[in-house]
Amino acid sequence: MVREMGPGDLDLIRELYVAVWNYARPRGYEEWRYFTPPTGICPAMIAMDGARAVGFYVLWPLTLRLGDACVRGAQSMDTMTHPDYQGRGLFTRLAMDCFDLARSRGVEVVYGFPNEFSYPGFVGKLGFRHTGDVDHWMRPVRPSGHAKIPRPLGALVDGAIAALPRGGTGGLEISIGRPKSADLAPLIAQGFAGPGICAVERTAEWLDWRYGGEAANGYEWVCASRAGKLIGAGVWGMRENLWDEQADGRAHLVELLGIERRGMGAVLSAIIRRAAERRAILLETLCNMATLAPTLRRAAFFRHRQAPFIVKSLTSRSLGADIEDHRAWRVMGGDVDTF
Repeated sequence: MVREMGPGDLDLIRELYVAVWNYARPRGYEEWRYFTPPTGICPAMIAMDGARAVGFYVLWPLTLRLGDACVRGAQSMDTMTHPDYQGRGLFTRLAMDCFDLARSRGVEVVYGFPNEFSYPGFVGKLGFRHTGDVDHWMRPVRPSGHAKIPRPLGALVDGAIAALPRGGTGGLEISIGRPKSADLAPLIAQGFAGPGICAVERTAEWLDWRYGGEAANGYEWVCASRAGKLIGAGVWGMRENLWDEQADGRAHLVELLGIERRGMGAVLSAIIRRAAERRAILLETLCNMATLAPTLRRAAFFRHRQAPFIVKSLTSRSLGADIEDHRAWRVMGGDVDTF
C-alpha cells in the first residue's frame, strides 16, 4: 500500500533509513527536515508492507524565484527502497504519487541532485531534465585528521596545507552572527536575483529555518563590513560532535554573499580560519556561480567533481524564467539538503 506520509510515520521512516543506509540520523533533525519547513510539511509518500515501511519518496518544499516571479518549488530528496523490495517499481510509483500530492499543494517546479544509482530513474522514468552539472569545490584544511594519512606524515602535510593561500580580511571588520535582514537583502539580490535567473528565494524566514540549530549542522554566520556597512556574508557548518555516525571532519560552506569581491574574500578567509580552529579536515561546497569561482580559487579551493542538476515542471503554465536553461540557475551549498 502506498499512502501519504504523516507525523506518526517518523519511526517507520527512520527504520527504513537504517535498512538502506546503515546509520541513523538524529531524530530532532528528521523532525525539523520533514515537518517544519516554512512553506509547510514535506509532500511525501510511503510504501507499506503490513506494519513495515518498504519505500519512501519526499520533496523538500521551498520558494523559487524565477525571474521577477516567485513560485512554489521543491527539492527531491531521501529516495529510499528497502533492499528486499528493489526492482518492483516502487521508486516510480512513489515519485509519481508524490508529484501529484505536491501539485495539489501548488508546487510547480522540482529540482534535485541524483546520485549515480537514482539518475537513470529520474531522467529515464520520471521525466526530469538534466540541465547541466554543478561543481563540487574542496579546500583542504587539516588533512592529518583523515584516516588515510599516516600519523608520521600528519604534521608535514598540515604544514604544507597551512602554506596555501586563503586570502585575508584586508582591514575589513569581521563579525560572527546573523546580520540584519535589511543589511543582507542587497547581498542576496546581487547573487540570486535578476531577469531570467532561477534560484531558491532566500527569505529571512527561510534563512533562519535553514541555518538554525535544529538543522544539526552547527551553522555559523560570518560577516565582513566596512565602516559599519555589510559588504560580505557567509554561512558554514560541520556535523562533528553533532552526528556521531557522520563525524568525519567535513565542513560545509553553504552561503557566500557579497556586493564586493573583497568582502566575499574576507568572509571566506575568516571561515577557513574558523574551520581550522574546529579541526575540520576539509571545507567543501557546491556552486555553479561563475562570479564566485575566482574567490574560491584564490582561497585554494579546487574542483573535485561535479553533481548532475535535474529539473521537472509540474505545471503547464508559462513560468517567469526558463528552468531548463542551466545558465539561468544560481546554486549554492545551502540549496542542497545534505549540506
